[in-house]
Amino acid sequence: MASARQIRLLPPELQNQIAAGEVVERPASVLKELIENALDAGATRLRVLIRDGGQSCIRVSDNGCGIPENELELAVTRHATSKLSTIEDLSAIRSFGFRGEALPSIASVSRFRLASATHDGEGSALEVLHGRVVAIGPAAMPRGTEVEVQDLFANVPARLKFLKQPATETRKCGDLFVRIALANLDVDFELLNGERTVHRFLAGEDLPRRLSAIWPRELVDSAHHVDMADGPFSVRGLIGDPATAQARGDRILVYVNGRPVQDRTMISAVREAYRGRILGKEYPQAVLFLQLPPDEVDVNVHPAKTEVRFQDEGTVFRLVRRAVAKALEACTDVPPLTENAAHFSVSRSLPVLPVAPPQERAFADAPVPARPDSPLYEQPWPRKFSSSAAVQQLFETPAAPVPPEPTPQRSPDPAPQPEAALTRYLGQFADTYLILAGSTEITLIDQHAAHERVLFHMLRTSGSRGDRRPLLMPLEIPMHPSQALLVQEIWTQLDELGFSLELATEPKLLLHAVPALLTPSKAREFLEDALTDKASSMEDLWAVMACKAAIKAGDVLTPDEALALIESWQSLPDRNFCPHGRPVTLRWSVGDLEKQFKRRS
Repeated sequence: MASARQIRLLPPELQNQIAAGEVVERPASVLKELIENALDAGATRLRVLIRDGGQSCIRVSDNGCGIPENELELAVTRHATSKLSTIEDLSAIRSFGFRGEALPSIASVSRFRLASATHDGEGSALEVLHGRVVAIGPAAMPRGTEVEVQDLFANVPARLKFLKQPATETRKCGDLFVRIALANLDVDFELLNGERTVHRFLAGEDLPRRLSAIWPRELVDSAHHVDMADGPFSVRGLIGDPATAQARGDRILVYVNGRPVQDRTMISAVREAYRGRILGKEYPQAVLFLQLPPDEVDVNVHPAKTEVRFQDEGTVFRLVRRAVAKALEACTDVPPLTENAAHFSVSRSLPVLPVAPPQERAFADAPVPARPDSPLYEQPWPRKFSSSAAVQQLFETPAAPVPPEPTPQRSPDPAPQPEAALTRYLGQFADTYLILAGSTEITLIDQHAAHERVLFHMLRTSGSRGDRRPLLMPLEIPMHPSQALLVQEIWTQLDELGFSLELATEPKLLLHAVPALLTPSKAREFLEDALTDKASSMEDLWAVMACKAAIKAGDVLTPDEALALIESWQSLPDRNFCPHGRPVTLRWSVGDLEKQFKRRS
């Protein structure tokens, strides 16, 4: 049996080392606390020097308000702070620091020197070795504060061995430095690694300029601005174009009242806004600043202050999602097909389809009248032409070696489009991509992605009508017990889509009817994919069904089929991405092509 031990108060040095275990995880943690203290002191110029990844030396100099000589020792005492005085202040925190733990924690695991002056030339310096004050005296220095931390964790070997290689720790310090600099554009920042300047940011720079120091320039140039307010809540910043999405989520940077944080609510809202514009396994780029009243957020959640808790997470989520989604709507789009009905020769003459005025564009439920061997046979995508007679005339006109004169008996044209907006269909490339040419750019359309978007829109707007195709013999699908449970969870949604199912023993699934859009083999593939991806919402199921029912890469399209697909796709409000987030189009401007052919730099 264990013997009873006396309860006693821990010595201050041990208290500080325990606190350091929470606050000081690595050199970047030290750098964060020191920079934030400088900003709280009103600094407009910061100079940071690190050596050996910050383990041998971290020095932060600022031009802030300084610390009086009689408060230097108090500054390295636990729970001593100038930023809080009453318990009410804790619910309205506007400063970065407030716990009074950072400096004593850092001083307890390093050789620590704090020098500060409230006026030019009149300063004082304090030296601390592993938590014990060893010297204090006057120091001639300009107004501001300089903190130097040497031999970090030298007295705590267990912590020292967990540090990474100096190059890794240097990179983490640099990332932290830049992230803070992005939120304080009115402050001059400089970071040195030894004697070499790594980053230098001048006060007054805008966000894109500072962001270019860590992100590729072309990524920043294609970014979209975010700016939305809802009462006392506001969101601003930059987000990356969907085409630049990446496999890692390390370029989603979020801030709350200027404080860099790791917040799941904001990150989830960003990813939700990109849903359907990028692949599920991809991540966008974003630098977002959320401003809200201090009493609406609790920053006293974690000792390192990297986590926050919102009073109303739902409001924050909706605001961030709406702000990002609105910015994404600014993406450019493909102009409508040209009104000019002249033939345009590539390898053969192809007609150019007249465009219906907006009031005449309407979806029809009739299937496309294609040949039986067409890949679009029995595919019910919407068909919309301004004048069936005009279309019939165009497709019955034999190809000519030279462009014929426009037929004066054509049906009345809609209002003419400006020259920059004219687009012609040139043909199909690799039996997969549809080529459009305008006066200022050329566009490739992925036929599968475009048809996916058309079918998805049709499913979403028409509702769950459950149109079915009965099978003469039930189709059997063997299932794992876990899959059988998933099927039961989405049973109602599958019925609304048009499946008639029966769950038999063993277990196995019997299909008595499948949705009208799918063949039996595609219906089997649909169920397998839906269960593998654990699709549960109707949006997810519509996306999978649209993918299975759409034409595929390699399917040959006749000109009228291609034009019908293009015009159906062009009428959609959200046509730039397939339901799974892949881009539908790629575009090259005249300037892009001139660069490729080295006509200009």
